[in-house]
Amino acid sequence: MSTRTPPEHSKLSLALPLLRCARCGGVLAHGSSGPAEHLDCARCRHRIPVRDGIPRFVETPEDDLARRTQASFGYEWTHFDDWKPSGTTNFQDYFHGIELEALREARVLDGGCGMGRHARQLAGHCEMILAVDFSEAVEAAARNFRDLPNVAVVQGDLQALPVADEAFDFVYSMGVVHHLADTEGVVRGLARKLRPGGRLRLYLYWKREGWTGRLLGIVSAIRRVTTRLPFPVLKALCWLLSVFLYAAVVVPYRALARLGVRPSESWPLFVYTKYPFNVLYNDQFDRFSAPLEKRYSESEARRLLEQAGLHDVRTQPMFGWLVDGVR
Repeated sequence: MSTRTPPEHSKLSLALPLLRCARCGGVLAHGSSGPAEHLDCARCRHRIPVRDGIPRFVETPEDDLARRTQASFGYEWTHFDDWKPSGTTNFQDYFHGIELEALREARVLDGGCGMGRHARQLAGHCEMILAVDFSEAVEAAARNFRDLPNVAVVQGDLQALPVADEAFDFVYSMGVVHHLADTEGVVRGLARKLRPGGRLRLYLYWKREGWTGRLLGIVSAIRRVTTRLPFPVLKALCWLLSVFLYAAVVVPYRALARLGVRPSESWPLFVYTKYPFNVLYNDQFDRFSAPLEKRYSESEARRLLEQAGLHDVRTQPMFGWLVDGVR
């Protein structure tokens, strides 16, 4: 009989030194009761179940907004779980300007990993990644990380992160914190997980002015209805919308480019000229499903990190704001 350590157990062992009780911050120990695995807090005796090698620090939240947000992203990332269509291009956009070579010995925290497309791309450039998500997306992420020995998955709440302070060299959260009620508190929490000199990167939706801003205002009005629709119904409607947008907007942009006329990158949906149809489809579901959506001006994005105690804060436009700060 083989005595080889199961991959899930190896990844849990990798993550355990970095994990803390979400209730009291106590150190955790790995245990089991028959076939059931769990983590036990040495301080408050809280027990955290481990299923399929994934510690489960959150179940179904009592708060209505949190429950709807968890359900929305859980559905999204288990139905749009293929990282390949957006993988390399998305990584090059969202991690533009990061010195990857400097991360070779880095411990990295992915705050809101979804199906894991960013961690999947970053894993080859760093020592280890702890990927955290609030929803059932952790199942898709674990599948996408199956062949990556240095990426561990945890189901946890960014508003009560179950990880040690000052434990990470690089923390990122792409397109997540603007969907949460206490964005400022979450960013402060992420900043506390950085060691001194560590870097935080966020991607935030941007505020727009003029006719683009008016279009976004229409989208916000429509979202009052779509965020209440059953997910399968919304998914079907988003497919129809995406077919229309792809044919009416993306294809003409590409035709103009072939004719030597380059549309402005600030034009709506221009980013999708770089991606296949399924990425546009995924993003429309994301846009119309998430219960809460916030948008930031450049100064507001900067202030979010500055108020979390970070310095050397920088912003760069990337169909939204990429915001970096150093602890």
